[in-house]
Amino acid sequence: MGIGSMLKMALSPTPRWIKGVEQNGQPALATVLSDPKEIIEGVAGYRAKNGWTDFEADVQTEVGERFAATTKCRLSQALAGRMEPGMKVNVRFDPDDRERVVLVDDVQTLLNYRLKLQ
Repeated sequence: MGIGSMLKMALSPTPRWIKGVEQNGQPALATVLSDPKEIIEGVAGYRAKNGWTDFEADVQTEVGERFAATTKCRLSQALAGRMEPGMKVNVRFDPDDRERVVLVDDVQTLLNYRLKLQ
């Protein structure tokens, strides 16, 4: 899949399932495994609306279960929050479909995590 196709997908409207998981999903802690900023790497003059991107994560539920997941986050969370592999972030997931995982931390919270790591 080319960068143009990925950007088009990232800029599409918010899917209903994301809103549902954000509001009603089960909370969990995730370790970022991949760099979500890679989706726009090499794109000059990026000025799009706040679309969605993915990152790979190791998710640990409140009861200690672990699973790997492709996790959705806003581009602003990935870029302004300076997300990178190894960060621990708060997510919510659909217990009936663990492929539906969404980052719930806002940009300021993500920046605060980075300050604690320094």
